[in-house]
Amino acid sequence: MDILEGSIAVRGRGKNKRKWIPVEDDELIKALVDVSLDPRWRSDGSFKNGYTSVLEARLAEKLPDSKISATPHIESRLRYFKTKYSALEQMLNKSGFTWDPTKKMIQCEKQQYETHCKNNPDAKGLYGVSFPYYDELSMVYSKDMATGEGAEDMTD
Repeated sequence: MDILEGSIAVRGRGKNKRKWIPVEDDELIKALVDVSLDPRWRSDGSFKNGYTSVLEARLAEKLPDSKISATPHIESRLRYFKTKYSALEQMLNKSGFTWDPTKKMIQCEKQQYETHCKNNPDAKGLYGVSFPYYDELSMVYSKDMATGEGAEDMTD
């Protein structure tokens, strides 16, 4: 096992896993917000090809010893954040779920959360756990999410 500046990279057959540490997540989210505001890397609500390479370069500048690569590290971590952000958004669009901006976590009854998770497995692991990047990810992804508003079915 290689230990890299506080984060752990597991090597071996079929494994290229990385345990991200908070400082790496912080820098990734800051870089993502910056890139999302740059019209060279974002248009029509989606990112352009190669934006993860820009994130890789920015992380290499801020965290030179981390050896974080665009593929698979950054892509995987962004997928994780987008999945959790989407799960939070889905919950917050239902009654009984609220966001606590001080604690940076979802507020609801535990039974209601468990019932929601039965049909929405991406929401698992979010009850009683702080999600500090919600506001930043909202700036990046809020226009990407399909809310179902304005959708019509065959009878409309």
